[in-house]
Amino acid sequence: MRPNSTSCPYCGSADSAIRYRQAYHKVDRSFGPFDLFECRTCGSLGTLNIPSDDRLAAFYRAYNQHRPQWYTNAAASSALGAQYRFYAQYLERLMPRKAATSWVDIGAGHGEVANLLLSLRPESSGCAIDIAAAAPALDGRVGYRSIDINGGDWVEALGAKFDFVYSVAVWEHVVRPMAFARESLSLVAPGGVLVMICPDYGSFARRALGRAWAYFEPGEHLSIPTREGALECVRRAATELRLRPEQYRAESSYMWVG
Repeated sequence: MRPNSTSCPYCGSADSAIRYRQAYHKVDRSFGPFDLFECRTCGSLGTLNIPSDDRLAAFYRAYNQHRPQWYTNAAASSALGAQYRFYAQYLERLMPRKAATSWVDIGAGHGEVANLLLSLRPESSGCAIDIAAAAPALDGRVGYRSIDINGGDWVEALGAKFDFVYSVAVWEHVVRPMAFARESLSLVAPGGVLVMICPDYGSFARRALGRAWAYFEPGEHLSIPTREGALECVRRAATELRLRPEQYRAESSYMWVG
């Protein structure tokens, strides 16, 4: 079922209010208008009128055309590469230390983080998934699957569990954030780790900048959790998977990313 109400996509609360009406994507002005709401319980952001599956798939298959100018400028300099290195180093510190660790990058883009992670842990075995065809720059040692994670049944298509499951800047793009959390968690092998990095709607930067916040992208960022909303979402996902509280530990932290 596609979300069609103002119930929070993270904590599930029905106590919410419309915050932005008739908002358009900042780059693709044909993408919209969208009505965005805030959850009064956990503070997370959601989209009331989410685009159709076909419209979203077309948007992401031509994703490079929808990048803002600041991203294009960063890609032309060393700034974006430095950001990817930051993510890879952060993730490597959280990876299980056992030999031959297996991992999967959900929403891998052009494989920037996957390539760097493999260089940091060459004894590991990696897999990457995204909606487009495999990027030419992706390291040939990284297995690749072209999968639409908004299309359903993508976990079954992978047919494996991993010691380390991660997504970088993906959670805010998916149609069903709680289902994405549940499906990602279901990929984690016993004793493994799941890391989901995304913008924080409760951050000082968002509260100070409002619509000028870099991650305010109507139609592209369909929802954005607060740290409280993210934790509650993972707890709900674990409950659906029948995990008892003593079987997992959920934590939320913030980071400054340049």
